[in-house]
Amino acid sequence: MALLLVLAVPRAQSANFEFWSSHSGPMAQAVRQLCAGFNTAQKQHQVRCVTPGSYEQTMQKTIAAYRAAQQPALVEIYDVGTLDMMLSGAIVPVHQLMAAHGYHVDWQDYLPAIRSYYTDAKGQFDSLPFNVSTAVLYLNTARLQQAGINTLPATWSELEQAARQLRAVGQTCPLVSDFNPWILLEQVSTIEGAPLADQDNGHRSLATHYLFDQGLHLRFMQQVQRWHQQHLLVEAAATRTGRHTLAFTTGECAMLLDSTSAWHAVARSGLPGLAVLPLPVHAGSARHNSVPGGASLWVMKGFDDQVYAAVAAFIAYLQQPQNQRLLVRQTGYLPVTRQVAAQIMDDAGHYPASVVAGIHSLDANAGQPGVGPRLGFFPQLRLAWTEQVQTALAGQQDMASALAKARRRGDALLQRFRLTYAPADSPAPQR
Repeated sequence: MALLLVLAVPRAQSANFEFWSSHSGPMAQAVRQLCAGFNTAQKQHQVRCVTPGSYEQTMQKTIAAYRAAQQPALVEIYDVGTLDMMLSGAIVPVHQLMAAHGYHVDWQDYLPAIRSYYTDAKGQFDSLPFNVSTAVLYLNTARLQQAGINTLPATWSELEQAARQLRAVGQTCPLVSDFNPWILLEQVSTIEGAPLADQDNGHRSLATHYLFDQGLHLRFMQQVQRWHQQHLLVEAAATRTGRHTLAFTTGECAMLLDSTSAWHAVARSGLPGLAVLPLPVHAGSARHNSVPGGASLWVMKGFDDQVYAAVAAFIAYLQQPQNQRLLVRQTGYLPVTRQVAAQIMDDAGHYPASVVAGIHSLDANAGQPGVGPRLGFFPQLRLAWTEQVQTALAGQQDMASALAKARRRGDALLQRFRLTYAPADSPAPQR
């Protein structure tokens, strides 16, 4: 059916174009394989895949390249750059591109959590979700059983109790994390339905204030600080390797908070009794879907129709179920459509355990999907949150003060973003 779809589209003149992505390791290898597969599958168009650097570097270089009229036709931008790209005026919405070139795409087939994050106010995709991850809990069940833990923790209180039992039998690192706000701030809050900012986390219109210095996140981070003080939760920098994933895979730590995309490193370790679960929730809380992390693909303005026809053909190729499954198997990233997610769940034993847990986490709520933060200058907010939380963990201030300071810095960033994208004489643009 995918082949018939491609054949049904009118042929355009051949064109070459550049695709910028931001990976190393297994993901880079998978991207190269997809690019080579597209070039081999048809001789009309050719894509040249380029790696400019990390997520942050790729976004910075894309901005500079666009200003110099040297931008790529297609670029991968990480999740926190979504709002900046939507409002940039530099992109061709992917739903428009595909329709203009004769491709019928079932956009409703995308997982609800992914669709709610990447669509505009009309429910249309501006970019193509590509490599999607979410946060999960990795467990060394052999270590847990040695500590007398036979039920895997589903709530934070159960996780705390498991960490205490591990500590009691001599496990110096019961639980490890790199204290990344993507997990401790964004994922935990969204899973329990607690907004980080007003305006529905920036999805209704541009947000004006952050809310994370109160309510659930404040209580959770005070809990985290207590765990840290009692050596139940160990920071990555305090482990022998200095890296949280490696500290888990070497057996130094028994439990790990990490991304589904960490699976490749975890699986290579050969740990016996490895288990992966969605992040815990507080007892009595309703579970919402988690946040889709990773990145999406953006089509840049400034090219002729022949190039856009080539980009559309490449996007159609990436959407094919067999290519989604290739990315999942090789990297631990998650499928983006319900069709492929269902195929994986029907054959779960042949896919990474992190992928199965990640699908459960992203698709947890059958009702209205929870929305993750889509906020202006969000990378800078992450830095402000991290700086203040680290001072609290070092005992230099309490957690309430730390989050209040980070919130004030965040509010200033939101105000600057509004001044940049929403002049006083025009309404704030909706997503």
